Amino acid sequence: MAAETKETRRKRTGINKRLVMALPLALGWTIYTAQPTPGNLLLGYIFGIAVVSATGFRGVSFRLKNPPRQLYNLLTYTLYMASEVLLAGIGVARIILSPSLPIDPGLSRVDTQDSTQSELISAASAHGITITPGELVVDFDESPDGVTMIVHSLNIETSSQQLDADQQTRLRRILEILGYD
Repeated sequence: MAAETKETRRKRTGINKRLVMALPLALGWTIYTAQPTPGNLLLGYIFGIAVVSATGFRGVSFRLKNPPRQLYNLLTYTLYMASEVLLAGIGVARIILSPSLPIDPGLSRVDTQDSTQSELISAASAHGITITPGELVVDFDESPDGVTMIVHSLNIETSSQQLDADQQTRLRRILEILGYD
């Protein structure tokens, strides 16, 4: 059997990364369509492969080190984000439904705290903030020191205190998913 060339190994690794990156897209598709059937999951997986291939994903910021552990981290991050969205949604509903609770909107700056300065990690961090009701990443500020997200919050007083601590948790989990642990 001929020795595997470096180019063949690189292509196989790229295909494996695409197949792995299509999994969360398939899960997202299944959740979004609210049809948790094997056929719908398979369809979402096929769409996920197509999306990852069409967007030119080459796995530059993704390391396939320990797929079972990375999948576990993805699932725990998904549950963490689901709980954050639920709790924040309840908080926003309380503010909206109770006129006595104050609304103090404003902007704050949150450092991504990412030493790699990866665009993928910045985007995933911004997504984690934006899907949380009451908060929205409106811009990025890039400097040689790092990337800062500019976040609009419904209640700046409570959000600004919590955003940095939440970002540490988010970053740690994102790095574990991407194989940077």
